[in-house]
Amino acid sequence: MGLLAMLFGMGMGMLTSLNPGKRAALGLVSSLVRSARNNAVARLAPARVRLDPATGTISANGMDVVGTWQFETLGIEGVSGFDGLSVGGQIIDDGFLGKALSFAGEPAGSHAEIPLHQNPGFDLREGFLMQCAVKLENPRGGRLLDFGSVASLEFRSDGSIRAWFKPEMVSASGVVSGGGLVAADSPSGVWSTGNWMRVEIAYDRRLLRLSLDGMEIARAAADGPVWSLQGPLTIGDARTPFPGAIDALSILAVVDTLHATLPTTVSFAPDVPREIVFSADGALDREVHAGPISIGLEYEDGSKDRVRVNVYGTVE
Repeated sequence: MGLLAMLFGMGMGMLTSLNPGKRAALGLVSSLVRSARNNAVARLAPARVRLDPATGTISANGMDVVGTWQFETLGIEGVSGFDGLSVGGQIIDDGFLGKALSFAGEPAGSHAEIPLHQNPGFDLREGFLMQCAVKLENPRGGRLLDFGSVASLEFRSDGSIRAWFKPEMVSASGVVSGGGLVAADSPSGVWSTGNWMRVEIAYDRRLLRLSLDGMEIARAAADGPVWSLQGPLTIGDARTPFPGAIDALSILAVVDTLHATLPTTVSFAPDVPREIVFSADGALDREVHAGPISIGLEYEDGSKDRVRVNVYGTVE
């Protein structure tokens, strides 16, 4: 009986030392950070982790594709089920990838519409990334995209490009409306006619970035949510047809991928970062983080642990 009591006592001590709450907390934090990084790598888009020491909560926010269009027919069929309608325009064979939709030389009123505003799942509030291929045939430029009067992409006659969006504003009485424009304006002469160009607009509630052929050409600081769409996505301009073609349009929006709360016996350390931002390649965003990040965890018994995120995004 004495031997049995000793063995059981040793076993209970070993089980106590395991402390499943510690292991659960470490696994939880590591898993959510890795999830955000994996999303950035998979989507080639920024991702972030938010930590709240007051509530012990952690969430991983990444981007997901909400719509893609290849413009092989005038029916404007979207891979994600968002189909549209073209009023005028023509399908040309020499697109960026296969065929493309062109309004060059078309009569007034020629444009296309995709009713994204009718689907409640299409939400750009927390941020978005828009990519498309563009070729202009006339140096006068024009408006290519209008996201329900909430965001726009415009090519100007001086060879510059403008991207803008309206942040959401809430009045003292609780009325929600669109605020003043947040615009990113490129220098003049960045585009020319006759060539396909890759254009990207990205907003992550920190910066609005405008890129051309993989190189950032303009940015603007902002941190407010995006106002909800007030109408359909319009491709081209019904008043003055866009003098060119568009192809390979895709839109990604920020989504909550995971959300969790630490066990009651675990809390974040006071120096825990409030946000971890990954760039599109899965590394830490160097504009936000100067070096590796350490996430401290403190346990009820006084012990501590740390989860380290290296500059390349690997989690230890």
